[in-house]
Amino acid sequence: QLSAVMPDAIRFCFDVVSQGTVLQGAQLQINETPGRARCQDCGREFTLQQLPARCVCDSARLDILAGEDLIVKEIEVI
Repeated sequence: QLSAVMPDAIRFCFDVVSQGTVLQGAQLQINETPGRARCQDCGREFTLQQLPARCVCDSARLDILAGEDLIVKEIEVI
């Protein structure tokens, strides 16, 4: 969720570039990983929806644990 990737835009682009190729009509599955962070000041771990963010202790010193990645996991051509 924190990767700044817009799933609808990715789907649209995929549909456009796959036209006329073996991938035309293929389905694109996007799984978003929820954002997670750990506060460097109090150690609390929590979920977050967007950046920038703050801990409930009001610290902005966060380690992002999950949600920033974009990974192509599998491509299957039949």
